[in-house]
Amino acid sequence: MAIHRNRYPRAFNGVFFGLRLVLSPPRSGPTLTRPSRAAVRASAGRSPGHRAGDVRRPLGPILLFWLLPVCVVRASVASTVVEGGPDQVIAAAVEVTHGGGKVVIDGDPLASAVVLPELYERRGFQPAWTSPAMADELVRAIRESADDGLDPADYHLTAIERLRATTPATPETQARLDLLLTDAAVRLAYHLRFGKVDPQALDADWNLESDLGGIDPVTVLQQAIDQGRIRQTLDELKPRYPFYARLKGALAEYRRIAAAGGWDTIPAGGSLKPGVTDTRVTLLRRRLGVTGDLPGAAAADPSSRYDAAVEAGVKAFQGRHGIPADGTVGPATLRALVVPVAARIDQIRATLERCRWVMHDLPDRFVLVNVASFTVTFMGPDGPTWDSPVVVGKPYTKTPIFRADMRYIVLNPTWTVPPGIMRKEVIPAMRRDPHYLARKGYVMMNGQVVQPAGPKNALGRVKLILPNPHHVYLHDTPQKSYFSETSRTFSHGCVRVQKPFELAALALDDPAWTTQTLLDAAATGKTRTIVLQKPRPVLIFYWTAEMDRDGRVQFLPDVYGRDPAIIRGLAARFTFRKRAVLGATADLPLLVEPTGRRRRTLTRQQGSLSP
Repeated sequence: MAIHRNRYPRAFNGVFFGLRLVLSPPRSGPTLTRPSRAAVRASAGRSPGHRAGDVRRPLGPILLFWLLPVCVVRASVASTVVEGGPDQVIAAAVEVTHGGGKVVIDGDPLASAVVLPELYERRGFQPAWTSPAMADELVRAIRESADDGLDPADYHLTAIERLRATTPATPETQARLDLLLTDAAVRLAYHLRFGKVDPQALDADWNLESDLGGIDPVTVLQQAIDQGRIRQTLDELKPRYPFYARLKGALAEYRRIAAAGGWDTIPAGGSLKPGVTDTRVTLLRRRLGVTGDLPGAAAADPSSRYDAAVEAGVKAFQGRHGIPADGTVGPATLRALVVPVAARIDQIRATLERCRWVMHDLPDRFVLVNVASFTVTFMGPDGPTWDSPVVVGKPYTKTPIFRADMRYIVLNPTWTVPPGIMRKEVIPAMRRDPHYLARKGYVMMNGQVVQPAGPKNALGRVKLILPNPHHVYLHDTPQKSYFSETSRTFSHGCVRVQKPFELAALALDDPAWTTQTLLDAAATGKTRTIVLQKPRPVLIFYWTAEMDRDGRVQFLPDVYGRDPAIIRGLAARFTFRKRAVLGATADLPLLVEPTGRRRRTLTRQQGSLSP
């Protein structure tokens, strides 16, 4: 085992990430014997009762080994050799991690600052991956992470395979491999449960929090290793909703298409429609055949005539891409046809990542709005049971992404103009036109502008209230014509529902309130509030790849341009999120670094900023 000591310039104070550095190494290194936990603490200048997060005492030179070259300060490095077992290498790595240091093995940094150290402390710093079969299981799970749209490179795959192939194995390589395997397991578990990309970094209003529900991740990992259940444990962390599994199947299908060469580009030109003869029709046949929109025989037909089979294939393709199924290849259809297969793969991967953000701990029945598909769906235990077209926010007044509980329904509602619309539209209009309120049918009530109930009310005859800070709810609308549009981004952010009374009846789940009884009550013209017996969860979300009832993938336009940030995040270097996501049970304080410049101590009851 090599101990690297960095020689810093005189101006540097000798402390890096809480470690006391040695400016010049001794002529020969010490020889270590296997330490007890107390001995390891004592050798670092710490008493057995010293807390892991306390870095007031300097760490001894015994801890400054190969892992310190990550220092960004320019320095020359000298090495001496220390003899000892893998437990001493592991113990030293744990001590540096507790001190806020960074451990790097064969160029790969260890990321787990909580689960990994505690796992080894509970084991007395003994290696965890002594069973080659368990290491094999984890390596297979790492490789298969690509099936979930993740990158196996995030989980030390190359370094692990290199160390496993190293012969003869030494105590040092055994320790390095063990640390990498543990860190890889924590990283992969974290991504499968919470996702790689932090949604809060993309949306400051994100409120769909997720945690482990009081489960101790160290105990779970230890039991998985001891009981030979690594792959099963990792599989259990994935979203269990059928949509996720079907989407994984679509990812595999499109990767097979990519491996076979993808699809040809169709040259630009005039519209292609039934009855025409055009050399591009032959290319169109092949293109539709690659994605299964045109049966094999028709796809292989070299004919350049746009016949009924081609028309049916085009309609099938249009239906899967959010395009009106008119059977004509116009500009919108042609643009969708020539999107590269790699872009479609990324679209599926972005949706799988979104699933990992939210598809855990879902109730049996809930309301789901997919903003990108302009659809609201009532979800039951076995999947969707009802759906309706919706209108969502304009690109500059986007419908926010959030979760809230529907608590009551109002028949014949009034509409109080929200603050944003007041500021941007109503007040400027009132300044231009003193009669604006009267002309619009608005009145002033308690200092607010209100539109009385009636046939012209912006909320229609019913609104479904889910209290939230965005002032967003689901409601009826007098502007029914918008539902015939393909891209339905017309609102100020609220969700207008084409079949609101049907949704209200499903949400109420009360025999006294069917769709018809709700319609009859609304027909009286009286304003009435109906409280749900049980709050109904509503998830307003956004994804651009869906699965239809036949199990075929649908690609939707990214109307708010949100996919690229997720795709970039999936390709970025590994990092844990900068906020609390894990709960634990032990009482040892943890030293964590939310920003790299400022440290904060948390106890494990409070949670940690990273595993």
